[in-house]
Amino acid sequence: AGNRVSFSAYIKGHDGIRLGRGCKIQADASVDATRSPGVRFGDKVEINRYAYVQGGNGGVRIADRVRVNNFAIINGSGGVDIGEDTLIGPGVQIISYQHRYAHGATIQSQPVQEKPIHIGRDCWLGANSIIMAGVRIGDGAVVAAGAVVRADVPAQAVVAGVPATVKKYRE
Repeated sequence: AGNRVSFSAYIKGHDGIRLGRGCKIQADASVDATRSPGVRFGDKVEINRYAYVQGGNGGVRIADRVRVNNFAIINGSGGVDIGEDTLIGPGVQIISYQHRYAHGATIQSQPVQEKPIHIGRDCWLGANSIIMAGVRIGDGAVVAAGAVVRADVPAQAVVAGVPATVKKYRE
């Protein structure tokens, strides 16, 4: 199918990975699909060096022509869906779980809550932005570098800041 997986890529749980046609997994990238439902890539998905995709309990589904740049992290504990033609910048963190507060419990024993993340098609997640559990990002949205997205982002919105807020719309 024209896929290229580097010999130095770290692949764990290869039975849980589904590749479309023409995918590239670069040297030193990691894909962990040891938990069901695993990791699914559409056609022409690129995972660059040192990026980490972890399927987790909810799985990761990446549509056609998505590029995941260096040092990005995608954690599918609560499930992650990424629409086609989306660009994920270097150092982006997409984390589909969060710790909850339990009075009297140590920090390490706090309960974890898994929530799905949906990123629409034709989105751009700028370098080092963070997408928190339970967020939906609409089609065509842009997340500025370094933004922390804690709430849903409307389609075509440009968001920036900590926490991220709408600054303008693309169209």
